[in-house]
Amino acid sequence: MDLKQLRAQIKESLDRDKVRPMLEALGYRVNRNFMFRLRPDDSTPSASIRRDGYIKDFGSGWGDDIVVLIHEYRQIPLKEAKLCCSTVSWHKEVNDEK
Repeated sequence: MDLKQLRAQIKESLDRDKVRPMLEALGYRVNRNFMFRLRPDDSTPSASIRRDGYIKDFGSGWGDDIVVLIHEYRQIPLKEAKLCCSTVSWHKEVNDEK
């Protein structure tokens, strides 16, 4: 599977219950309303996760999926961000089956 197919597969399979542990693995604290502080200097939650896994930043108006968030906010190359998301997603599925 090439990276383009992997990105499409990740995007298709995302929902807020899958995105939450990915964000938490990156150090974000996601509250029960699926809101979190995107930037360290935010005093209140500045972003949220929609039901379809799409992330929206209230302050800047930015919005996209977890792959792009990792790429843009963490300065991780897009290829690595895709692989990171697929690995975290796979680990969650395996642990949920136990």
